[in-house]
Amino acid sequence: MRKWLDLLYRVSGGLAAASLVGITALVAIQVLFNVIDYVAIRLFGVSFGLLIPSYAALAGYALAFATFLSLGLGLRRAVHIRVTLLESQLPKPLRRITLFFVALLGVVMGGIFVYSLAIITYQSYIWGDQGTGMLSVPLWIPQLVMCIGLVVFWIAAIDTFIDVCRTGKSPALREIDPTEDAL
Repeated sequence: MRKWLDLLYRVSGGLAAASLVGITALVAIQVLFNVIDYVAIRLFGVSFGLLIPSYAALAGYALAFATFLSLGLGLRRAVHIRVTLLESQLPKPLRRITLFFVALLGVVMGGIFVYSLAIITYQSYIWGDQGTGMLSVPLWIPQLVMCIGLVVFWIAAIDTFIDVCRTGKSPALREIDPTEDAL
């Protein structure tokens, strides 16, 4: 089971990385089109009107994809932001209790987020909501990708909670090494 879960997190993270590459490509191509148009106007007095339709909206969708699809991998690799100022001062037995409640809170909040976004996605599908711009993208499509990212996060939160229940610790909620703070 561990191999499948780690593969799920890596695939989701890979899709997030691909979204970032997509943003880079979209913006780079649009900048190139703008430069070509600028040069054409200066040299020939005519604009070719080169443009990627709704590239800003597409880049925004890709940014949402990257953000949501990376949540599960970020949690399991412990690269998320955790405020441990109080927790680091607690004795070890009490720290285990706080880890339990932090992991439980992650599961509960993840479930609420998945449920809420799933409802919004379904409503966008039923109502036929469309994005604005030259490309009228049905909003349920980017919302569905975001929902999938939240489901992967929720699975990672459940995975972390099970780790904490079994062993009292989790790689996702590891203790902060004081030498990391010094760097």
